[in-house]
Amino acid sequence: MASKKRKDQAEKKSLFERFNAVSKWVYLPVLFFTFISFYNQSFDKKVDLNGDNVSYYILSQAIADGEGFTNIHQPQQTAHNHYPPGYPFILATASTLFTDNIDFLKKVNGFFLILSIGLIFFIVLEITENIHLAFVVSLFCILNYHLLRYSVIMMSEVPFLFFSTLVLWLLLKTDFEKAIKTNYTFLGLVLVLAATYYIRSTGLALFGGIALFLLIKKHWSYLIGLVGGFIALILPWFIRSQSLGGSSYAKQLVRKNPYRPELGTMELSDWFTRFWENLQRYITREIPSGLFNYISTPQYKEEITTEEWVIGLLILAVILFGLFRLKRFFYILLFYFGASFAILLLWPDVWYGIRFVLPLIPFLLFLFTYGLQQLFVLIAQLAKNQKFQTAAFYLPLFLVVFVPSYTEPLEKLELIGKANYTKAYNNYFNLAKWIRINTESDAVTSCRKGQLFYLYSKKPTVGYLNTLNAEELVEDLAEKGVDYVVIDQLGYSSTGRYLVPAAQKYTAKFQVIQHLKDPDTYLCKFNPDIGYSGEFKDNKRHGVGSFIFGNGQVYEGEWKEGLRDGRGELRMPDGSRYAGTWKNDKMDGVMEIYSPNNQLIEKALFQQNNKVTTLPQGN
Repeated sequence: MASKKRKDQAEKKSLFERFNAVSKWVYLPVLFFTFISFYNQSFDKKVDLNGDNVSYYILSQAIADGEGFTNIHQPQQTAHNHYPPGYPFILATASTLFTDNIDFLKKVNGFFLILSIGLIFFIVLEITENIHLAFVVSLFCILNYHLLRYSVIMMSEVPFLFFSTLVLWLLLKTDFEKAIKTNYTFLGLVLVLAATYYIRSTGLALFGGIALFLLIKKHWSYLIGLVGGFIALILPWFIRSQSLGGSSYAKQLVRKNPYRPELGTMELSDWFTRFWENLQRYITREIPSGLFNYISTPQYKEEITTEEWVIGLLILAVILFGLFRLKRFFYILLFYFGASFAILLLWPDVWYGIRFVLPLIPFLLFLFTYGLQQLFVLIAQLAKNQKFQTAAFYLPLFLVVFVPSYTEPLEKLELIGKANYTKAYNNYFNLAKWIRINTESDAVTSCRKGQLFYLYSKKPTVGYLNTLNAEELVEDLAEKGVDYVVIDQLGYSSTGRYLVPAAQKYTAKFQVIQHLKDPDTYLCKFNPDIGYSGEFKDNKRHGVGSFIFGNGQVYEGEWKEGLRDGRGELRMPDGSRYAGTWKNDKMDGVMEIYSPNNQLIEKALFQQNNKVTTLPQGN
């Protein structure tokens, strides 16, 4: 009887082993074809309205055309020093080898995503030796709304995910017993690690995490090799960046709000406030929303609810439980997450969104799923139930029942792909096309989203100064040689906060030449030499000032509540002039009229701009 029982158990074990062995050849094709299906469903042929993705495209075209890493959309085509060059270089390579078609370049990100998911599959399998867990984690990565969304636009998050995941895979495969000089796996790791930094500066977090891992494990020669190799590889970019004035990210980091420079720089108490604001947002909104498609997109303007706190803390608890149950990779992931969030929590709190945590989503999904499984294992161990422990190995497969609810929000991506631009953006792009057809090749336009405008205008663009001082803004436009200004309604506060008040204050300098309605969008000819300069009161011309008219006339004198009022002089284009008094913007009183050679021609009495009588010149 006992012999038969052992035989049955052996047969069951053999059956499970055969099932596990065959699974890989079933799971990988399923993952691949699932990805193809959902990627095609989610693909969006429109250019994304995030200005960053167009910036990457423009920079890549500069590289591909031999212009170097320069801002070819700006009048002076200055050296670029904001985004790292890694992702533009990838796009430039694809453009050179294949085509610069934007649809194709978007699909490069799709290629990186499927490669990343393949690496995730094998990393999870290597760590846990559970092929079913590897399949489920990879499947939910494919069905992740945010990963798919960023794989159909030209942004650096997905390529960074691939290269950072490749670094972790190489770290898993590194034999630290070998001499470092012959350990080509580790040398390749250092090279790929430097590539992550060239794609996104947060590659420093991955470097810091691996350095701490090597320090804890006392792999001294490898630690020295990592630090020395990484610094040597990124030094050229660092030196170039410093020569151009230093990292723009570092400068923005110390501002209370990078988009509102008038608020000033951070003080000590502000750092604590920023840290807490970011921490609670990641726990309650961005990590839950990033992992689970069925959780609504965060409404950042609304107060965080108790329900969000409960859900967020439960998810975090399961993730941490999964992390601490790892037998391998514990220190690597602990330090990588720690270094990543150390950077993100100090980020300006106006820089919010899933995109900043996107490269961590597959690993957070893995730890959450693994945490659930290990919770089941722990319960089985405490109950001393062997069947439950065996069943725990296959527990991840039961999570597939959540696929229908998980894929439902992906319908949003399909709708986004089919939708047209809003009327506000259509107006914006139509003005860009007007500029392209009707202006000189060197005409400079100032607008809110310069890279997007350049994509359609193919003419130089610049931004406007974010300042509440209208005079500074106008002077800055003049110094930049601006010819045209766009007043948009794209939904960004800076246009209404900075540009509109300046245009309203100096209306003569902003001559409307195109007006598109629904919503009102204006293209203005900027005339820096025309209009008023002088004293104001309550945002109206008041006191002493001068006004240059479009017809060449110049008035200098007194103003009252926006109108010429008091003593003044009007000079005509031919050099003749009228000197006398104005009232309610009209000549009213005694007026002396001079010839171009400054001889007094006539002295007359005016009322409401009409000459009443000629006066003797001696009076």
